[in-house]
Amino acid sequence: MSLKEILAPVIALEEDEAALMAAAELSAKFSARPTALILAVHAASTFVDNEVPLSVALEDLAGGPRSRAAQLRRGLMAWLNRAPTPFEIKDLAIEHAVDDDRIVAHARVADLVVMARAPSHDRARQAVIEDVLFKSGRPMLIVPSHPVRARRWDKIVIGWNAKAEAVRAVAAALSFLTAAKQVAIATVDATPSAAGHSDKPGREIADYLAHHGVVAEVRNVDGLGRTHGRALVDEAQAIDADLLVLGAYGHSRAREFMFGGVTRELLAGSPVPLLLAH
Repeated sequence: MSLKEILAPVIALEEDEAALMAAAELSAKFSARPTALILAVHAASTFVDNEVPLSVALEDLAGGPRSRAAQLRRGLMAWLNRAPTPFEIKDLAIEHAVDDDRIVAHARVADLVVMARAPSHDRARQAVIEDVLFKSGRPMLIVPSHPVRARRWDKIVIGWNAKAEAVRAVAAALSFLTAAKQVAIATVDATPSAAGHSDKPGREIADYLAHHGVVAEVRNVDGLGRTHGRALVDEAQAIDADLLVLGAYGHSRAREFMFGGVTRELLAGSPVPLLLAH
């Protein structure tokens, strides 16, 4: 998959500068067009982290350019106006984005959706991540909000378990993989099975990638009592990887954030950017 359209849903500069920087870097690397989709989260929104008194919510809504969402937008615009790569800019209220599936519509016409993982505006972020992964058919790049750092995006670890979601993630990452300088395929406590790993776990996907011009090292990792998520992060950090590629496992259920254990663990706290596909 070629990367020509990159979408970055953002809420606040303090939380989302890392996502904007990643979108700008990748747009320059792949000659893509980046779009910043500014999501407005007003005080009266059902997606705020903490409810506020009705009087405060009404005052904020009546504040116009003085509202909290407007102030956050100005901060984002200050960064975008000096961005190293010109961004297209769009605006959307979080309720329309999630409740009306407009975030899904935007994601479906992007090749990659880039978003920051941050503790602030957590409900809004979780809802957007869930909708994009489960409804859009597009991959997501989730970056930690801090520290904000430049990346070359050329050292990659693939978390491989021979399942369909992992196959989709590898396919979604092909642009990254073919441009990478170092690629490692990591399995954790892998055992051969008829429908999963071969008798040489990871070798099958390494051979597939070789036909695409990607030379990948296979690392069959012993978990040694670690969670699979922790083991994969350790492998990524061992080579100072810019990216950890893996399938997103789970299912959406009535606005709950429902993922399988490894995906949930890594979304909660991976220090390495994640490229996810479901």
